[in-house]
Amino acid sequence: MSSDGKQLEALVAFVEQELLPPGFTVKSNERVFNDEGVQIAEFDIEINGKIGSTTISWLIECRDRPGHGAAPGSWIEQLVGRRMRFGFNKVTAVSTTGFAAGAIDFAKQQGIELREVASLDPNEFKDRLHIMEMQQIRRVVDLKHASLILSPTLNDDLLEAALDVIAKAAGNDAILISSSTGERANLTQAFFAAIQSVNDAFKDVVVGQPCQVQLHSSYRDEDHFLIETPHGRVRVSNIDFIGELRVEECKVPVMKTAEYRHAETGEPISQLAAFAPQSILGMNLALELHRMADSGETHFTMRRLPDDA
Repeated sequence: MSSDGKQLEALVAFVEQELLPPGFTVKSNERVFNDEGVQIAEFDIEINGKIGSTTISWLIECRDRPGHGAAPGSWIEQLVGRRMRFGFNKVTAVSTTGFAAGAIDFAKQQGIELREVASLDPNEFKDRLHIMEMQQIRRVVDLKHASLILSPTLNDDLLEAALDVIAKAAGNDAILISSSTGERANLTQAFFAAIQSVNDAFKDVVVGQPCQVQLHSSYRDEDHFLIETPHGRVRVSNIDFIGELRVEECKVPVMKTAEYRHAETGEPISQLAAFAPQSILGMNLALELHRMADSGETHFTMRRLPDDA
């Protein structure tokens, strides 16, 4: 787990959301402010919902500090204080390093539930999920060159300004603005969108054999690209793309196996298998398998990770 605790919080929030009945809300990193607008608290995970005719509020706080040893009793004292101040019906503490003896005793006295997220032996996990690697087929779109054709009615100042923006743009600069949504895109994203608009674009692409493509994209009046210049916006009438399509096949291994469980009994709540992160459209994504202990169901989720994860 990352020592900033965010991955731990995401794991716990996902599992609890899957196990809760309809009507419950799960919020992460919820900030609390006083009447003067000053932040006075931030809750890792807050769960609210109705059971019968009453509403319950449940706080889950997570601690992922591998270099600090078992969670101490002082942390449990803080959670008791939070329960009293903010009126939570239930408070749960989740640690990746277990709990000190004093913390366990005090939590029992105060009714604070203790849970753990601990690493599992990959071989043990394999017996339960029967999968330790995933075969991945990736469709890769690689832009080599793009020629922008601007509106033919431009005056000299606008034309010169637009050409200057294009000439100075780096590969990932989002110089294109959608006329319909206002969203910005770079040329690579525009090429990807153009490929997506072609039916069966990858139909004849063979694994390991790149396919060269040329694509002429014309944009309609109701949905086209614009370029922002100091003299105003300039319409892009067409873009001629030259690029490459590839189909890549690779094996993605499981990088982490863990179990979310009750600390006192060791009874499992869920088990996690997280595959190695993959870069997709510039995003760092990882596929996770969550096996719920009570039902035996396996839930799949694709999680976006920090760029440095």
